[in-house]
Amino acid sequence: MDPVRGDDEVPVTPDQVRQLRQSLPSFSETVPHSPLLENYLQFYNLDFTARYPDVQHHCGTIPSGRFQLLTHRWLQPGARANLLLVHGYFDHSGIYDKLIDYGLSRRCNVLIFDLPGHGLSSGERAGIDDFADYGQAVHEVVSAAQMPDLPFNALGQSTGCAALMELARHHRWPFSKLALLAPLVRPAGWRGVQLGHILLHRFTDSLERRLNHNTSDLGFLDFLRDDPLQSHRVSLPWIGALRRWLKSLPLADLGVGPALVVQGCKDGTVGWRYNMKAIVQLFPGSEICYLPTAGHQLANESAAIRADYEAALDRHYFP
Repeated sequence: MDPVRGDDEVPVTPDQVRQLRQSLPSFSETVPHSPLLENYLQFYNLDFTARYPDVQHHCGTIPSGRFQLLTHRWLQPGARANLLLVHGYFDHSGIYDKLIDYGLSRRCNVLIFDLPGHGLSSGERAGIDDFADYGQAVHEVVSAAQMPDLPFNALGQSTGCAALMELARHHRWPFSKLALLAPLVRPAGWRGVQLGHILLHRFTDSLERRLNHNTSDLGFLDFLRDDPLQSHRVSLPWIGALRRWLKSLPLADLGVGPALVVQGCKDGTVGWRYNMKAIVQLFPGSEICYLPTAGHQLANESAAIRADYEAALDRHYFP
């Protein structure tokens, strides 16, 4: 059974989140972890020293435009590849412990960061003015992280996949192989989302978020309700940025090769039937792995569902 985040750990409070965000060191510095940072790592199951005693963890902020991006790096001796993880909308590094563990268990060095406006990174909470900022964030983190000279693979979830698409459009592509979990192109109910944005964006800048039943892991959903790093508002400027991004995105080969795409058939967050058609135009030759019982939050699905797509990831990354 997966450990539950926060079990038997000192809770991370909103006040501690503010203090921690303000006190994070630069990624370029080598300084001991503060007690606040140690508590954060324990609370979110990001301390892997017991299971992987030879793994070295380093974290700090990397600048990207006006943003400061919290970045984590785990290095291990004898690694055979590097793996970048890019999280989805409303997510952050702290809830991707299972994917980090996947990478470490496959003898990969792992790199993950909080997107602008998410987790411990700076920026309007869950907001963005331009999706190009997401692509720029990936570029800056990869450029500054000083990963070993090994094959570099990438794995995105939802909006993280859109960030990787923006990287492919505007920057040099550094990755050998790519996998996409529940990629965002259009969200579910896209016409209604657009209409709501048109009607409301002049009167408010955010709406109350509804927590969707987007995974069969009920323990994760319980944790998410009280996660101090969750935003409880949907940013209307973010939806505006998504509309502009989709208008600017030509459904044509991005020129970075095929991807492995994993898509849950019970995903009510993205318009996956449309999205799969778009993805094969953006990444011709991609393999699509459909999971009949999986929801959108694939990074935090049940252990059985994760085992299914991890087997596909293994075949893709390490044939």
